[in-house]
Amino acid sequence: MGTRADKNKDKQEDNKGPLGIDYEAEDVFAGAEPWEPIETKLVVGSFIAAFLFLGLFATLIHIYILK
Repeated sequence: MGTRADKNKDKQEDNKGPLGIDYEAEDVFAGAEPWEPIETKLVVGSFIAAFLFLGLFATLIHIYILK
C-alpha cells in the first residue's frame, strides 16, 4: 500500500500534463514578453475604475430601487 506522499512523489516524477505531454514549469514562460510599466498602470487603473463604478451603481440601486 502506498501512502499519499508516495503517490505525490510518483506524480512529481512523471511531469506529465493532462494530455500526457512532458512539460517543465520553466517552459511555460520561456517565450513571454517582459511586463511593461504601462501595462501595470492599465491593470491598476481598470481595477480602480471597476471599484468606483461598483460603488456608484450600488449607491444608485440603494437610492432608487431599494428605498
